[in-house]
Parts: sequence; structure tokens; C-alpha cells
Amino acid sequence: MDKYIWQEFLAHYSTKLVENASELWNPVPAEAIESKWMGFPPATDEEILLAEKRLNLDLPPSLRTFYQVTNGWRDTGFFIHNILPTHEINWLKLRDPQLYQIAAEAEKAASPFKDDPDNKRLYKYQNDQGTWVKRSLILTSEGDASWWLLDPQRLNQSNEWAGGLWASW
Repeated sequence: MDKYIWQEFLAHYSTKLVENASELWNPVPAEAIESKWMGFPPATDEEILLAEKRLNLDLPPSLRTFYQVTNGWRDTGFFIHNILPTHEINWLKLRDPQLYQIAAEAEKAASPFKDDPDNKRLYKYQNDQGTWVKRSLILTSEGDASWWLLDPQRLNQSNEWAGGLWASW
């Protein structure tokens, strides 16, 4: 996704969020309401490179471009309350050890499913709720008991990482 597309999308999305500010979980700052911009100033190339160096890998292309437009996001609407700036994103194990422990337990789960003779459902559960979650980059603070995660080991043809919402509910 190129920078222009992110700018256009986020400007539209931001306007809609500001119009419905009273329905958001967190108060919207006056400067965001006045500017109709829920983002922040863009991350510098240096800030992005520092994050990549700290994480020891390159960010996926669309996330890198997102940060070139805004270094974080105040509120996304429902479930996910914010997107962290480059200096706060981190591996789940470091950013949220409690959620990491929940994933580690899911990865070791015995058979939580009845009528699963070949353990296909168990293996899917262990991978989806354990392995995948444990190795993810966390992009948000805790929202409505939910977080947005990206898995650097599941890539598409454009080197974009698989992403998903992890929620306790």
C-alpha cells in the first residue's frame, strides 16, 4: 500500500471517528477534533529504522508505509483502542508477558476437543492460539480485552505479515 493510499484512507477514517467521538472508549483530544486527525505526525525514517533494528527485522511494507504517514493512532473505534508508535511496538513476549504466558499454555494444551480422533482441531488450536500468538509483534495497547498482532513467519507474496485480533472473549 503506498503512502497516498494510506493518507487518503486514514483521513477518511479519522473524519468518521471524530464525527462519532462520543461513542469511542477514550476521550478524543481537542486538537484531534479540531484537525479531524486521529493520527500523529509521521515517523521519521530514523524512527522506523530504530524500531526495525530493535526488533531485528524489517517491518512489513504496509506497516512501514503506515508509520510514514502517522506514528501511531489515537483510537480505532471498537475493540482496538490505539496503534502504538514505532518506539513502543514490540514482541509479545516483551510487551505483554501475561498474554504470552496464555499463548504458551495454549500451545501445550492437551485435547480440549471431543470427537477429535486425529487431533486436527487440537493442532489448529495449539497453532492459532499458541504458536502464532507467541511469535507475534504486538501493535496495540490492550483494547477491549483485545490486541492486534502480526506474525512475521506467515507472509504473502508481497512480504506482508498475517495479522489478527486476539481477544480474551
